[in-house]
Amino acid sequence: MSLIESIITELRIPDLPYPVGQSAPDDSSRWHSTLSEAWQAGSDERVVTHLQRTDAVWSMRQVNAAYLADRIMNVFLRRSGLHPYLVHRAARLRFWLALDLEARGAEAVSEQRPLHRWLDSLQALRGWSRTGGRSDRPVESHLAAMEQAVGEAFRTGGEEPLEACVSDWLEQISHQAEQAERVAQRLWQTESGAAGQRAAEQAVRAALSRTCRGRQLPASLWAFIEDDWRVLMRRAALEHGIDSEPWRHAFRLLEWLIWVGDGNLCGQDRNRLYHVGEQLTDKLVQVVTLVEGRDPDPQRFAPVDALLARRLRDEAVEQEAASIPEADPRWLERPDEAQGDEARSWVGSWYLYEADGQQIRQFLTGFLEETGEVLWTNARGAKLDIEPFRSVRERFEAGELTHLPEAYPFAGVLSDTLDSLQRVLESQRKQREEARDKAREEAEALRRAQEQAFEEERQREQEREEREARERAEAEREARDEAETRRINDEAEIREKVLAEVDRLEAGSWIQLGSGEEALRLKLALRIRASGKLVFVDRYGLNRREILREDLATRVRDGEAQLLSEGAEFADTLSRVVGRLRVGR
Repeated sequence: MSLIESIITELRIPDLPYPVGQSAPDDSSRWHSTLSEAWQAGSDERVVTHLQRTDAVWSMRQVNAAYLADRIMNVFLRRSGLHPYLVHRAARLRFWLALDLEARGAEAVSEQRPLHRWLDSLQALRGWSRTGGRSDRPVESHLAAMEQAVGEAFRTGGEEPLEACVSDWLEQISHQAEQAERVAQRLWQTESGAAGQRAAEQAVRAALSRTCRGRQLPASLWAFIEDDWRVLMRRAALEHGIDSEPWRHAFRLLEWLIWVGDGNLCGQDRNRLYHVGEQLTDKLVQVVTLVEGRDPDPQRFAPVDALLARRLRDEAVEQEAASIPEADPRWLERPDEAQGDEARSWVGSWYLYEADGQQIRQFLTGFLEETGEVLWTNARGAKLDIEPFRSVRERFEAGELTHLPEAYPFAGVLSDTLDSLQRVLESQRKQREEARDKAREEAEALRRAQEQAFEEERQREQEREEREARERAEAEREARDEAETRRINDEAEIREKVLAEVDRLEAGSWIQLGSGEEALRLKLALRIRASGKLVFVDRYGLNRREILREDLATRVRDGEAQLLSEGAEFADTLSRVVGRLRVGR
């Protein structure tokens, strides 16, 4: 199961309108109509808010699809780096995304899906600003077409309108990107050349400002400087740079010209005036030849020669104050390499600032080394401004200009959202597993408690049965002992009685040994009291037999012998006693 499918089917977020119980009927028509109505109304609210507002029972899959769509588009709003207006319009696609997530799961946000491709393509509009100008029209037109296509997709249930709109848009932005690149390249070539000319002109102005301000010069010399020497210095700066030998010589000769032209300066040192006068024209020729690559016309320096002649003759020369505007002397310095390195590190990035409540985005296309300026362009490659880099840095440090974060594609938004929800899902799974483990442990503890209670009850029952068995055994033993005691007592009593009867036998008394045909009747012939022997004989006085009195008593008691002399009463009594003894055994 994919992560998105797991989130849609398992995740539980507090305060969402989940169904009571495990499942709810899948009301697809109500779900589709609710999302479609929200889209048609241009709602900016969350999908979940619309679900909570209805009295319908939504399935867990529908609720989680709505929540996931809201979460994805909210992260897109915060992190895409696009203009707020553009992201705001794009975020309304949350309703279509919720419908697609519920139906397709992970496939709804695959890279091949039209919604994914369209959101990723918006990175081409990273530098777009809503200024109300012509650049707004194509974007506004496409956004309207996209909204119409999504509405048609909601109505028909198919993606053909959406797919067609996205394909047209991708083709359009590809063409616009190529066109913007061509425009930017041509602009950079133009501005690079213009920057060199501007730097040369600014350097000449700075040179004139430094040497001429506050000086009194003849009109003829001033005309030569303005019309001739200024042009030559600009060419030297443009073609060779202010670090070159031609520029240094031209600048040095400008100072000589000013010194010669101002009588207050040259009049103080006649020797130097002669020295300068001898070399000045030759030096001018050398510098012109060095810069222009050809020998100049000698008449070109006639105004200078005339002025030198008058100065050497010490003639009065009419002078006037030089009208030179103030200029930045930094143009005469070599470019700051550290600043250039820093400026180049800023190139190729988007920046934004606020103007009249609107967010304006601009692209730092390149750094013009000759002027220390940067070129700002818009998303169409058109020129916005040229600004000194030091001014850009000051605005940045003041917080007026901010760096636009790198583009964050929809795939990154999706990855961040899923990673975050995966941690929530894993936490919930762990909690559920812990709850199941706890329930199993409680059930096991209850089972063990029940088994223990049953075992204790069984042991108590067993102990009760054993106790009862012991009690019965004890009672039986006591009964047996009592019976045995009675038997012994009875036997002793019978024995005593029998012995007493045996002892009452007198000579001539008859006894019978055995019974039946084998019965033998004997008559007491003699009693020997000392040894307790009784001597019996048969009727013929023969077959003498000796029996001890105890043996005879035992035989009588056991029924093996019978005393015949006492009659029926003794026999009955003896029979009852013997019978009772037998029953007792």
